[in-house]
Amino acid sequence: MAAFASVTLNDVARTAGVSPKTVSRVLNNEPNVRGETRARVLEAASALGYRPNPAARSLAGARSYFIAHFFDNPVRDYVSRANSGLYAACRRHNYLVLPEPVADWRDSVDERLTAFLTTSRVDGVVLSPPVCDVSALTDGLRRAGTPFVSLSPDRRFGHGPRVYIDERAAAAMMTRHLIELGHRSIAFITGPAEHGAAAAREIGFVETLRAGGLDVSACPIEKGDFSMRSGVVAAERLFGLPSRPTAVFAANDSMAAGVMMAAYKAGISVPRELSIAGFDASYIGGELWPPLTTVRQPVSMMAEQAAECIIAAIGDAEPDPLDAKLDVELIVRESTGPVAA
Repeated sequence: MAAFASVTLNDVARTAGVSPKTVSRVLNNEPNVRGETRARVLEAASALGYRPNPAARSLAGARSYFIAHFFDNPVRDYVSRANSGLYAACRRHNYLVLPEPVADWRDSVDERLTAFLTTSRVDGVVLSPPVCDVSALTDGLRRAGTPFVSLSPDRRFGHGPRVYIDERAAAAMMTRHLIELGHRSIAFITGPAEHGAAAAREIGFVETLRAGGLDVSACPIEKGDFSMRSGVVAAERLFGLPSRPTAVFAANDSMAAGVMMAAYKAGISVPRELSIAGFDASYIGGELWPPLTTVRQPVSMMAEQAAECIIAAIGDAEPDPLDAKLDVELIVRESTGPVAA
């Protein structure tokens, strides 16, 4: 592997029998290169173990070959899956991913964004929730002319390019599952107020209760913040009600895991006495016992498609608008079951 470090673009050109300029055009996915030539260059690059140097490439042209990921999410699993999708797309195009936590930008978004764009010269930004709903960020990126794509933004806060799922329909899917199991007292734990997806999931839950003819007043809603601890606290409040619900639907898997912890502590059998469902199909849901019934949203695929859109848009004066809705999947596991007779 050490020998690969010295491989240069000129080495690839000599091996492929083409000019360095042709190699550069192939590696940058530029048009007007014959298929045979492109294949020969890629084969030579692979055989030599050539890896472009993004820093050197950025000096030669307008591109930096970096895509940034702005995030402020308490759920590490979501961030990890989004980054995984970004890496997949960027590897195909010899780009690098620059993950950038922006939790401490709240009081000085304009200044921090300007400084970041000036020093990093990223070619584009992917915004994951909830920062995709921060207008100071999206407006600042537009003013700077920096391409960006949002993952599941709240449409009340703008109309930028997005890759998303139908949060309301996904929550409705899970709610119908619980109703079909015979549950009539179903609690819901929502997420933080600034998170548009949390609000949409709550709306989908309530709408489906009404459509199913359930008494909405018998289905309490508790506040959470997407953390496991908030799920524990919300569950303890629910368990203290005069009439305990027979099912709990949490707006993400971390809070659902907290509900399960609280149930074990209270001696409540899952799912015989209490069905528990989550949302996201995160890693933790499959590690719990019983494994968690959840909704799988394709986070990695969403981020991968967002990065592909940004890379394709670079240098395009009028890039195609992106408004891509991806499908979700109901994952039924052992944490939900028929209501006890």
